[in-house]
Amino acid sequence: MGGRLKTDDPTSRRIVRAFLDFLSAVEPTPGVNVEGLEVARECLTEAFKVDLSSSDDDQIRPDLLVEMFKSLHSSEHQHSNSYLQSGRTPENVPRSSIAQTSSGSNILKSSASKDGLQEGEHHVLTESSKDELFGQFFAALEKVHFFKRTPDGNDDMGQLDKVTRLFHNAINEMEGSRCQQYNKTSLAETLKSQGNKAMQSKLYADAIELYTCAIALRENNAVYYSNRAAGYTQIGKYDDAIKDCHKSLEIDPNYSKAYSRLGTAYFALGKYADSIDKGFKKVLQLDPNNEFVKENIRVGLALPPPLSPPSLSAPHFLSLTISCWTIGCRAEIGRITVERT
Repeated sequence: MGGRLKTDDPTSRRIVRAFLDFLSAVEPTPGVNVEGLEVARECLTEAFKVDLSSSDDDQIRPDLLVEMFKSLHSSEHQHSNSYLQSGRTPENVPRSSIAQTSSGSNILKSSASKDGLQEGEHHVLTESSKDELFGQFFAALEKVHFFKRTPDGNDDMGQLDKVTRLFHNAINEMEGSRCQQYNKTSLAETLKSQGNKAMQSKLYADAIELYTCAIALRENNAVYYSNRAAGYTQIGKYDDAIKDCHKSLEIDPNYSKAYSRLGTAYFALGKYADSIDKGFKKVLQLDPNNEFVKENIRVGLALPPPLSPPSLSAPHFLSLTISCWTIGCRAEIGRITVERT
């Protein structure tokens, strides 16, 4: 399995710290090898390099593990009992999800998805499931190396606070829109939607950050990469925009907006032939009636090739202005535009 956590990851240490705190709080029953438990504690502490004297604000609450498992057990028990009492099988549940007890009674097997949530059901977000989803969000960001360390090697608490704020803002929006499922997919879509709003408000750095969070949760979504490419173009990071367009097209080779944004990024770099051949012409193959792209090609063909290195400030080159969510690159002899997301 790829992308597994390592023993020195902050998330791994937090999980182990919570488990060690649980071991300290649990009362051994008669006959339990107490010395063996202590040895286990020492081995975990050493293997994961856990500092038990630390009192970091971001450590997991000692009682969180107990609350989480009690909540899951209670939820599953209530769900199963509702059908046992009625004596019927729940609708739309495959027979493979139904097991029988020794007495012949039907019980509902757990069909938790990889997001840790039951598939195909409407959910009420509890504190326990919210903590679980935040853990998945945090782990996804760590996987893409979102977090930066401070010069002394510690976690950047300001960045951790920002991530927590982004998560809660997204959850609030999901609850306000009566979201039917709370999982990584719906969270990613909410972050993407918030990124679009940031783009419309010209908060391009914020938009890029939100798209990056969405990508961390759903790495194979062509729209997220294409939207982030638009954000990079707005702040002049054309090489990053090109990389995101290529990634988007790897995922969906027929995504016309990614080709359009690829053409715009190449155009901004003065690579007019690439903008036409690798971007805009590809759009026309997918959307022959796209008048925006036809105009872009006309403008690109009319411009002279740039010198080496290109100079956007030279009077005979492109006078470039990136002004709004509908990206407009104005030249003295024409205009190049791309469509709104």
